[in-house]
Amino acid sequence: MTRPTVYISVEEAIALHIHLMREWREIRFGVDRRDLLESALNRPKHAAALEGADIARQSATLCYGLIKNHPWLGGNKRTATYITEVFLEINGITLDLTDSEIVKLALDIEADRYNVDDIEHWLSKRIN
Repeated sequence: MTRPTVYISVEEAIALHIHLMREWREIRFGVDRRDLLESALNRPKHAAALEGADIARQSATLCYGLIKNHPWLGGNKRTATYITEVFLEINGITLDLTDSEIVKLALDIEADRYNVDDIEHWLSKRIN
């Protein structure tokens, strides 16, 4: 029997963002657009319900939504990739990647070089 997917709530995402930004000693952080944060966090649930998306696809939609929606005052790409990794970890999955690979992924998403399909493929190759 498969265990149900655990999703990250808005409150949890905010706590993760604040933790990350404080760890990096950033001074510009916090929620800029709560509606866009909620939208991005709901993308994996919708993908699962409407597409039957697996965890790689759900993670791809989450990462894409968080980067493209820019819901934070600062640290959008770092927070997006961090929350994506946490989402996978709480669902029992680890990624095998380097910091430079995750930075390149985030920059490629922001620059419209990667769409959700590309991210899904990228993640699928790195899931343990």
